[in-house]
Order: sequence, then C-alpha cells, then structure tokens
Amino acid sequence: MRKLFFILGVVLALIVAVGIFLYLQSTRPTLVDVPVAINDIPSGTPMKADLFRVVKMANVDHQTLSKWVLVGDWNKADGKTATTDVHAGFPLAKAQIDPNSNGAIETRLSAALTNPDDYYVVIPVSPQDVGNYIQPNDRIDLVVSFGAGDPKNALQLGVTPTDTVSANGGLVKEETLPVTQTIDPPISKLVIQNMQVLRVDRNPVKVSSSNTSGTQTQDTTPLGDVKLLYVKVNRDQLEVLSFILNNGRHNIAVRATNGSQQAPPTDGVTWNDFVRWFYAQRGNDANSVQPYNAISPSEPKLSAR
Repeated sequence: MRKLFFILGVVLALIVAVGIFLYLQSTRPTLVDVPVAINDIPSGTPMKADLFRVVKMANVDHQTLSKWVLVGDWNKADGKTATTDVHAGFPLAKAQIDPNSNGAIETRLSAALTNPDDYYVVIPVSPQDVGNYIQPNDRIDLVVSFGAGDPKNALQLGVTPTDTVSANGGLVKEETLPVTQTIDPPISKLVIQNMQVLRVDRNPVKVSSSNTSGTQTQDTTPLGDVKLLYVKVNRDQLEVLSFILNNGRHNIAVRATNGSQQAPPTDGVTWNDFVRWFYAQRGNDANSVQPYNAISPSEPKLSAR
C-alpha cells in the first residue's frame, strides 16, 4: 500500500512539474529578430543591410509581424528602393518597398527607364520650391512665367492672314496683309504636366550620435532639405523642360497621389486677364466672360455678368 502511495506521489509531482513548465513556456516572451533603421532613410534609397540593425522584439502579434520585413525576408527587400521615408528606430514595412524597382538603380538611375525613348533630367530645387515632403513616384507640373511689364518681352504671334481683292484695269489682284496678335507681359503658362519623380536627393543632416552618458541614441532625426529632383521625360518634354530651366522663372506643383495623369491644355494667364478679373470683381462690366472662381469662390456680383 505504501508503495502505491509513493507511485501516485511521483506521478502527481510529474504532472505538476509538466504543468509548471508549460505555464512558464506560455508566459515566456516570444522573441523575433527585426531589422530597424539606424538613421533616417530617405525615400528612393536602395535598401542595404548596413542601413539597418537587428533588434529582438517580444510578443509582437502575428498580424503586425506579417507587415514588416523580418530577417528571414531580407532577400525580398535587398536592393529594392523605398517608396517612403524610413525613420530611425523603425522597422521596414513591406508596403514601403517598390517590388518593381531595379537593384542597379543605386549606381545607374537609367535602369529605372523602361521606355527606350524616355530620359531623366535633374532639376535643382530647394524647400522653397517644392517643400520637403515630395517623394519618388510623385508627379509634378511646371509653370513658366515671363516678363515684368517690359514691352520688348511681349508675345507676337502670326495669325491667319487676310486676302483682299482689287480691280486695276480689269485685272484681279490678290493682296495678303500680315496680321499679328500681341500679348503684353507678364505671362504665366502651365507647359509640362505629369512628370514622374524618379529620385529625390537631399542635403545631409549633421546629428550627434551620443548623449551625455556616452551611450548611443536612436532619436528620430529630420530628413535633410531637398536639393535635386530626378524626373522622367519623353523626347518632346525634354526640349520644353530645357527651355523652361534656362528661360523665365518656373514654379513646380505636385499632383495628388490619386490624381488624374492626363495633361489637358490650358489657356495660361496674362496681364490683360488679370486686369479684366480685377474690374469684374469690383462689379464693373469687363465686356468678356470672367472666370470668377479662379480668383474667389464667392458669388460674383450680378452687375459684373
């Protein structure tokens, strides 16, 4: 009988030991190796292992992990470009990787041009031109402006000539009279639309890598100011863009990420247009149709119609 109690005691002890072991295993943190950015990584940068450090993260739910690039997934990200900025201390999300990017883009950006008739052109910019939030794959439009009231910069365009008929001694003679249309400056015109940004270069930011205790910090550092845009153009756009960059003044507008990629023609704006709008807004009849909403969304005065 005593032997039976001994055996039961051993069995119960084993059951308790196994239960405790399973409990400890269930409460033990699950560690996962996750690459995180060492410093801020600008969008458009090819992903390289030396830009990241591996940290162990505990008890991260499976749904979250499935959206990150883990150590075991690194071969799918290596050499691909980031579509958005990756901030220091943060993991690389799979959604931030351009799956169609070419690993050779780091040393040869022309590898990003799939159409043999396309080019890329470098546009010097500053935050005053485009801000600091432009990213690769954004699309931009360019507006060029000429003149500041100087008559010698007026645009003169030859229009359809008029033919006159005169009789001289019974002979019919046709005369062609040249006709020109003159538009006084200043003039602004949207000339290139829907150019794709391939890459954004930024000025480096000097950051202190240590604090007063001598330990390395991983504080998020702001990205440097933009300095160069690499944009894709076709052959026709190439000549127009060169003209814009070397003549007049230009402004850059960034399109909505989900906006239309069409490039409809526009009328441009001249000094005479502004004068007509000015008097129309004051309630005077400018003798022409006025785009009221181009100046103000408010209701136009009925006397100006």
